[in-house]
Amino acid sequence: MAIGIFGGIAPPSSAQQVAYLNAAPTPSRDLSRHAIECLQRGEDAPTKEAKLLAYQEGLKYAEQAIAQDDSDADAHFARFANRGRILLLEGATPNPLNLLKINRELDRALELNPNHADALAAKGGLYRQLPRLLGGSESKAEQCLARAIAIEPDRAVGARIELAQLYRDRGEPERGIPVLRAAISIAQRDGKKRQTDEAEDLLRQLTGEIKAGK
Repeated sequence: MAIGIFGGIAPPSSAQQVAYLNAAPTPSRDLSRHAIECLQRGEDAPTKEAKLLAYQEGLKYAEQAIAQDDSDADAHFARFANRGRILLLEGATPNPLNLLKINRELDRALELNPNHADALAAKGGLYRQLPRLLGGSESKAEQCLARAIAIEPDRAVGARIELAQLYRDRGEPERGIPVLRAAISIAQRDGKKRQTDEAEDLLRQLTGEIKAGK
């Protein structure tokens, strides 16, 4: 999960990836699966250049999938996620136009599939980080993140990290401790080193803040 206005963007969970693979094969489905695979490849890539190439390829596949079937929620999520990652890598200044564009894709994914856990996690991240004037809302962020975790209780590492950050933003770091411990356990189980490190780092920060406040 990247730091910044698009911090809610996360690669698909393992369970979501299984869903992609088990879905009925169609040209659109194949393209959206490729788009998600590119997103994951970009997350794991060692260099900025390799990441950018992967996300650009993923965006291309997602747009092709949507052109074939606009009702493919996974394709809309993939377009949102790959486009957001490209904006981050290119250092684009978050502006209302960019935010409206990617939000539109996320809203479309959730319109098509209200229980899309990855889209809910990403939406929660945007609600948390956006200013109120642009639609930011801590309460809506918490609702989306809690739903994402409820839908995939054995996954949703990114949603848990984002939720712990939300508690920190609200001055309630102690509420994030058990959330992060669960995130670390799941990430370690699934061999997700980047997410393990991220959750452990935030846990150390929150623990330090709690001790300093006593």
